[in-house]
This record gives sequence, structure tokens and C-alpha cells, in this order.
Amino acid sequence: MLDDSSRSLLRILKWLILSTVVGLVVGVLDGAFLKLLDVAIGARNTVPCFYVALPFSLYLIALLSRKVAKAHKDYSTDAVIKRINAYQPVSLWSAAKTFVLSIVTMTVGGSAGKEAPCADVGAGVCAVLARWLKLSAQDQRKMMICGVSAGFAGVFGVPVSGALFGLEVLWVGHLFYEVMFPALVAGITAFGVTSYLGVNYLYHPLAFVPVFSEQFFLKVVAAGIFFGLISVLFIEISKLARVVLRYITTHSSMFMTCMVAGLALVLIGHFVSPLYLGLGMSGIEGPLSGEPLQSPFGFLYKIITTSLTLAAGGIGGLITPIFFVGAQAGAMLSDFLRVDSATLSALGLVCVLAGTANTPLAASIMAIELFGAPIAPYATVACVISFLLTGRQSIFPHQRISLDNGKINEPSPTYHGPNRRATDRTQLPSRALVTTQMRHRIKRYFPNRNTRKGVIARGRKRLQDATDKKK
Repeated sequence: MLDDSSRSLLRILKWLILSTVVGLVVGVLDGAFLKLLDVAIGARNTVPCFYVALPFSLYLIALLSRKVAKAHKDYSTDAVIKRINAYQPVSLWSAAKTFVLSIVTMTVGGSAGKEAPCADVGAGVCAVLARWLKLSAQDQRKMMICGVSAGFAGVFGVPVSGALFGLEVLWVGHLFYEVMFPALVAGITAFGVTSYLGVNYLYHPLAFVPVFSEQFFLKVVAAGIFFGLISVLFIEISKLARVVLRYITTHSSMFMTCMVAGLALVLIGHFVSPLYLGLGMSGIEGPLSGEPLQSPFGFLYKIITTSLTLAAGGIGGLITPIFFVGAQAGAMLSDFLRVDSATLSALGLVCVLAGTANTPLAASIMAIELFGAPIAPYATVACVISFLLTGRQSIFPHQRISLDNGKINEPSPTYHGPNRRATDRTQLPSRALVTTQMRHRIKRYFPNRNTRKGVIARGRKRLQDATDKKK
């Protein structure tokens, strides 16, 4: 028993040191990225109609991301999730490309988020540190998860929910408890470093939260359903944009894809509003402050611009646009439910995150960190409803989803050799199943019908010859 306690204590000390180092390194990189992004966006805002060069800018970004270091293509949150789940390291080349190209994407007007570069850089740096320390494959994976958690916590200023988001987003239905302690330490450390470097965060403690009543609770349930539907809409439009632009690329060229998507973005920026292009932080802070919306369909414009930007080759994240969509949708819904606009915007921000990314736990805690404790019970209920409505869909295609129904099934007997029992016969494939499988296999390898007939005839002849020899 003492040996187990000693080993546990040593593991705690080991990961305390490693995760603190991770938090310090990723926090400095997060701070540098956010400062550079602020400088770039500030310089861009002095240029009128900054978005007119979007078609050519998107083509240049797509060209650089595909031609420079071709083998390193992990420049999105989804790609990082895929690598971590496959126990594969994220390269520094991918992190460097994400760091630079995401700033370019958001500066020229592409609609993207700022969390992907920080998560990618965190995972890439931690993968290198783990290799230098010669850690095992399991520990390397833990280090990368800590890097992602530190990246999220540092970029949004939410140390606890940011760390939990890095754990929850990898595998829906499975929370990595063994990584929770180092992830929290890394997230809190990264947040402390970025705060020390003077990074400003989105904090809006709500001045008005209605007293609990049955009527208001029903409105919260209705809002959760609405935000769940908005989450599904975001996921489906993103899929549609990827399919359409991939079709254009396949049948034409990448240049034509970027021209089509870029022209659509320019038209939205010119005829609707440039608010829905770029990072769009003002479109989040406005509804949270109770300001009126420029358009009741602002959330839809942001979904379209984000889907087109990322599908056309732009580099960046999805979480910041998700915040934008949720805040705008909540402010629009407040007119129908007759609830305080800032309160519903806050609920929308976290609920759309819970629905699109399948992270209800992290989103509920994020509501407390960003908007104060009074909103906690309402945010939790609405987040869970939004999460349940999206089902097995996700904004991240490589996110693992395995929702357990709670039933314990006894393992069925399997066939291990020729001396089988009578109870094992049900486990053997039937003759009809084997025949169907063979037909599909032959059809796949011999698509020509006459060739297929010849293969089947020769097989039958060999079988008949073998039967004759036995006789």
C-alpha cells in the first residue's frame, strides 16, 4: 500500500513539473500570437474595404499551406484531434504554418478563430519536448493533451473550462481523468502567463439574471432547443461548403475554388457588413453588452463566411466563430422570449459551443468563468439540451463519439478453433454470408462482367476437381 502511495506521489510530482513547464512555454507563445494578431488587425482596420483582396489572399494562403512542407498538414483543431487520438505527434512545421497563416487569414478578412493556432502550437511544442525527454507513447500523448488545454485556456482566459475542453473535445463519452491534473495545471499556468503579458480577455459578468421561476425555466429549455438547432445548422452548412468547394477543386482548380469562395465573402462584406468577416470580436462583445444587432440573421452570415473561409483553404479555428454565432442567435431570440438580451447572448455563446463541439461540461463551466456564478444552473440545463439535440454530429469530423447506454452486455462466445462447441455455432458465418462477401470481393477486384464470369467458372471447376479427388 505504501509503495502504491509512493508511486502515486512521484507521478503527481512528475506531472506537476512537466505541466508547469508546458504552461509556461505555451503561455508565452499564446501571448505572442495574440499580441501579433491584435497589431495586425489594428493595422488592417485603418484600410478601407480591406476585404476586396480576399479571393487572391485565400489562394495564396491555400498555396502556401499545401506547397510549403507538404507532409505537414495539421493546421486545424480537427487535425490536432485526429493526431492525438491516433497517438501521433504534431510537427513543429504544422505549428509554425498555423501560427503565421492564421494571422494572415484573419487579417485579410477570412472568418476564422484564434484558438486553432494556440492549440496546434501547444501540441507541437509538447510533442517535441516529450521526444527530447524520451517519454513513452502514452506520456507523449498526455503532454500533447496538456499543450492543447494550455492553448485553449491561454487564448480565451478560461483556465478551468479551457483545460477541460482540451480533454472533453477529443472523445465524446470518455473523459481522460488520468490527464485531468496536468491539464488543469498547464491551463492555469498558461492563463497566468498570458495575463502577466497583458492579454485582454472577454469578461462580461451579467448585471441581470432573472429570479428562478417555472416560466423562466421553460424559456431556458426553449432556448436550449433553439441553440441545439443552430448547432446542427452550423455543422450541416460546414459540411455542405466542404463538399461543394471540393467538387469545384476536383473538376476545375484550387484557384477557381478560392475565387468563388472569396467573391462570396467580398459580396457579404460589401452588401451586408464587414462585421461578419475576420475575427469578429465586436460581434460578440456587442450582444453581450446589450447592444442592438445589425441584422437578425447575423448568426447565419457568420456561419456562411466561416464555412466558406475554412473550406476554401483559410487557416484558423472554429471556436471564436461559434461564440459569435451563439451570441448573435441569443440576442435575436431575446426579442421573441422577452428575456434580457445580454443573458440570452451569454447562454447562446456557451450552448452553441456545447452543441457543435459536444462539450457540455466545459461549456457549462465556461459560463461561470465568463459571466458569473448566477447563470450557472440555467447555462448547464441549456448546454445539455443543445448537446443532446446534436446527437452524434460534430463540427470536428475526427472527434471520436461513443455514447454508452449504460447497459452491461455479457461477452458472447467466440470461435477459436476446429473443436467448437454447439453453443459456438451461432458465431460462425453462414454459407449465404460467405457467398455474399465473396461476390462483393470478386466484383471489387474484377469490375468487368465477362472477367468476373470467368473467375467464378474457374473457381467452380477447381472446387469440383477437389471434390472428385476426395471421392
